[in-house]
Amino acid sequence: MKKTSFLTIGLLVISIGLLNAQTNQGKLIVSLSSDIFGLGYTTSKTKSDTDGSEEASKSFNVNLSPKIGYFLIDNLAIGLDLGVGLQTGKTGTDNDKFTLISMGAGPFVRYYIPTSKILPFFELDGSYTYSTYSWMNTNSGDSKTNIGTLNYGGGIGLAAPLGERVMADILAGYHSFTYKDRENNVDNERTVMGTLGLSIGFTLFLGAN
Repeated sequence: MKKTSFLTIGLLVISIGLLNAQTNQGKLIVSLSSDIFGLGYTTSKTKSDTDGSEEASKSFNVNLSPKIGYFLIDNLAIGLDLGVGLQTGKTGTDNDKFTLISMGAGPFVRYYIPTSKILPFFELDGSYTYSTYSWMNTNSGDSKTNIGTLNYGGGIGLAAPLGERVMADILAGYHSFTYKDRENNVDNERTVMGTLGLSIGFTLFLGAN
């Protein structure tokens, strides 16, 4: 019984050591994440300075976020976050349909809290995104415009090992961005959007243990 207990404790200590070693200074990480089941929930409001009007919309969206990072110190990684997104929905009382396709890049910071088998982590990120926004209006027909957007957000998550070099991540986060048409916009009409959702991903740790 004692030998079994000592063996169990020893294996636990070794596994914790291997897990925490993946977040040591000098390691590289490569990861890919996506919204759970490809769905996120978004609320949106379009405002005008002239008449004080608002128009609400609701949509579902999917995003893929590959990233590559480097551990500056133990447990703290910084790097480049890339993003590809698709959002579709309806807006206004006439249920006009719209589609938003986006591609972006920007920095991220992730900090892992060294614990036992599961590592909690915090993440902050920002990016510049180029988007193509198209919609189908019941009265005026189809339209399209290109938009440049600055995004920011962050969240908290958990990372679980799937081996010595791979972890599965789950992240609960919030992202916000504001965009507006730069042309023919005398009323300074802009759209403020916020997205709250969950994402899952896989992270590969590169470098010597």
